[in-house]
Amino acid sequence: MMKRYLLLLGMTTALTACVTNIKPDVSQNPPPTERLANFQHFKLLPLTASGDAKGDTEALQKIQGNLQNKLQPMISGWESQGADGRTLQIEPVVTQLKFVSTGARIMGGAFAGSSAVVMKLRLVDVSTGKVVADAEFFQRAAAMGGAYSLGGSDVGMLERIATVSQEYLQHNYQQAVGGPTGLAEEAK
Repeated sequence: MMKRYLLLLGMTTALTACVTNIKPDVSQNPPPTERLANFQHFKLLPLTASGDAKGDTEALQKIQGNLQNKLQPMISGWESQGADGRTLQIEPVVTQLKFVSTGARIMGGAFAGSSAVVMKLRLVDVSTGKVVADAEFFQRAAAMGGAYSLGGSDVGMLERIATVSQEYLQHNYQQAVGGPTGLAEEAK
């Protein structure tokens, strides 16, 4: 009887350790203080990370690449030819991250837990230092989906976080309307 209890306790502890408690602070981002089309120049800074998120360099590199691929062509198209005008600086920072790598997913399956990421985009008017927007984005990959896809949904999460931020910038270019964090229904 005691062995069964200890086994059950051990399994419960292992499953609890796999739980991902990463959630965004908001489900809807407020509009920027002004439309992004008011700026003539755009500068995308390299991705940074805070806290424990700094430790997962593989995932951060993939997010950085996805941001470059999705945001840079878009903001380059918005760029004005003249030297005059205001510059909007885009500062991406990952504040929370749990990424289950493909190897960990293959070895642990669903027991490796879900993956999740919270990333913020701070938009700053370079000439004044004024924050135009401080948007937050969230994506996750469910444990079972990750197991079924052998880590494909975990890797896809790193691309979706860039897509959600790209959509926010696109929707706020002509008029300041805000936008969703990308929060999944089951994580609300």
